[in-house]
Amino acid sequence: MVELYLNLLPMKSLRIVSELFLTHFTTINRFVKHTSAAARITKKGKLGLLKIYILFLLFSFYSGFTQNNVKYKVSQFELLKNKTEEIAKIKPDSASKFADDLLYMAKASKSENFIATALSVMVDVKIRQSMPDLADSLNKISLAKNLKIGNRVEIAKNYSQSGTICQNKGDYVNATIFFNKSLDFSDENSQMPLVKYNYRCLSKINSIQKNSERALFYARKSISGKASLGAKDIGLGLISMADYYVDVNKIDSAEKYYKQAFELFDKNKIEHSKAWVLSLWSIIYAEKDLIKTIGMMHDAQAIFDKIAPESVFSANNIGNMGEVYFMIARNDSLVNLIKKDGLPNTKVALLSESEKFFLRALDYSEKSKNAYTFLYMSGNLADLKAYKGDYKSAYENLLNKFKYNDSLFSQKNKNAIAKLESEKEILELNAENKQKSNNNKILIGLVLGLSVLSFLGYRNFRNRQKIQQLKITELEKDKQLLAVDAILQGQEEERNRIAKDLHDGLGGMLSGVKMSFVNMKENLIMDAENVKSFEKSILQLDSTIAELRKVAHNLMPEALAKFGLKDAIKDFCNAMESSSHVKIIYQFFGEERSIGNTAEVYIYRIIQELVSNAIKHAEPTQIVVQMTLADKNILLTIEDNGIGIDSSKKRNSSGIGLKSVQQRVDYLNGKLDFENNEPTGTVVNIELNA
Repeated sequence: MVELYLNLLPMKSLRIVSELFLTHFTTINRFVKHTSAAARITKKGKLGLLKIYILFLLFSFYSGFTQNNVKYKVSQFELLKNKTEEIAKIKPDSASKFADDLLYMAKASKSENFIATALSVMVDVKIRQSMPDLADSLNKISLAKNLKIGNRVEIAKNYSQSGTICQNKGDYVNATIFFNKSLDFSDENSQMPLVKYNYRCLSKINSIQKNSERALFYARKSISGKASLGAKDIGLGLISMADYYVDVNKIDSAEKYYKQAFELFDKNKIEHSKAWVLSLWSIIYAEKDLIKTIGMMHDAQAIFDKIAPESVFSANNIGNMGEVYFMIARNDSLVNLIKKDGLPNTKVALLSESEKFFLRALDYSEKSKNAYTFLYMSGNLADLKAYKGDYKSAYENLLNKFKYNDSLFSQKNKNAIAKLESEKEILELNAENKQKSNNNKILIGLVLGLSVLSFLGYRNFRNRQKIQQLKITELEKDKQLLAVDAILQGQEEERNRIAKDLHDGLGGMLSGVKMSFVNMKENLIMDAENVKSFEKSILQLDSTIAELRKVAHNLMPEALAKFGLKDAIKDFCNAMESSSHVKIIYQFFGEERSIGNTAEVYIYRIIQELVSNAIKHAEPTQIVVQMTLADKNILLTIEDNGIGIDSSKKRNSSGIGLKSVQQRVDYLNGKLDFENNEPTGTVVNIELNA
């Protein structure tokens, strides 16, 4: 009868009340009976006890109803949250309305926890809608609330979202910081997808910065524990592994991982990721099978156009198609290979289609505010415009590329990312030292009233503190060396960039101009005087090209990369002797050994600077350059017979050249000594630990 009664109740609230009544009735009745018997109460007393019983029962009804109502609200909130997150992955614009409803529900509940979570969901939607600034503002509010509540799960998600926003903007230093903070707050067991996402992002950042070892480290962590991962997370981790093998030019291994990821996405009907891996996979065929590359890219774009046509992944794929068409257009033999229906098969059509792809990719990149994609598309469009002879547009797009290039790939950013772990160690060490300093104050107060034994204990503590301080000093010294290295590496990077731009860009253009003049000469009728003047202009242009290549060679010596330090210095000395008419004698002693690329570049620059300074300022007729390679160090001697350099002026010099020499010597833990033989010359002795 009781069960039938419960089933007939029309309202959920009445069912709850009835269930509570049946639950508590027996217990309370027994309580009244036993209490009455023990106290031998009167009828009046029994009536009072019955009142207490009724009040207790009503309280129980209300308590149970409220508890179930709260559970109902939590359930509804979680249901809407999950629905919003699922829709956001496919159609973020549609998910925006659900996110608004979720935030409205959270505010109506007046729960800070609900509000913070709803804001976090909305952040994810805004990131997918390519609204990074709004996403960042909402995320800061959500993070502040979660930090106040102490919700570690949502804090981890907030930091990961901050990392994603920074990564999309090209701010890789802060992106690295935020992804690591997210990992600090994450629980790998309960938040496995988030943890793996952070690892994949860190792998991508290190790959972009050409730090292959760290990229592989994070890629491997992203697929560790496969048994507990979903298909999508496994596939995305496999892509990170493939990207690493592409970076180190191990194409067979990269293809294996791309294939595994594609098959996994195809089997589980994860269309967006399937299109992405197709786009990445297609690039590795570009050199051996262009038709296959184009086919895979078009297949990927067909999926993107259905699901997310303006996403950054779509922009990358469209830009890659533009690159392939541009490459084919510049090679007549490749143009003849294009036979597939629907593909342009003339140079003009290919160039036109390529430009459309680049402009479309740039438009999508600008909408999504993705700096990395915008940089490459600007560079590609600049190359295409230059090829077509539109140098003004080429220059404008090149400026856009360089603007983003400095922010994305500067040596400052690379070293900042590399130092994050080191700085974290220093902070932990300082915190530990601060704690010990507080303990030290307590010990000082105790020492005044303690015996000699207590004093000895205190002195022992001070010794330990000195050792700790020495460790901090050493770490600070390492930090200074990293800063010096950043400056010097930045200089080398800038030299290489300028040299490449001069040689490949301006040099190529000048050579093209020369060819145009030569062709014009064959088609023009000129008298003897004009022919002579025209040929003189051609000779001046040849001299300009030769001088340009000479400057590019000095900025980025090919001999150092091809033949090693010994021959590179010899080549430099011969070139300087030829151009300056100063006799330069180069002497090498010891056995050749590997000293590392950085040390080789720094030694080459030291000799280059000192020899150039001697020729420029000392007016010598002869310079002797000696290099001795010992087992554990390197000795350099540069001696000239010029007018000499006043040592006091040398010490007080503010010249960039001598400062850069001193910086490089310091970085290699070396010693620099000037022997002044004024006015008969100068001897520079350098000892390097390399």
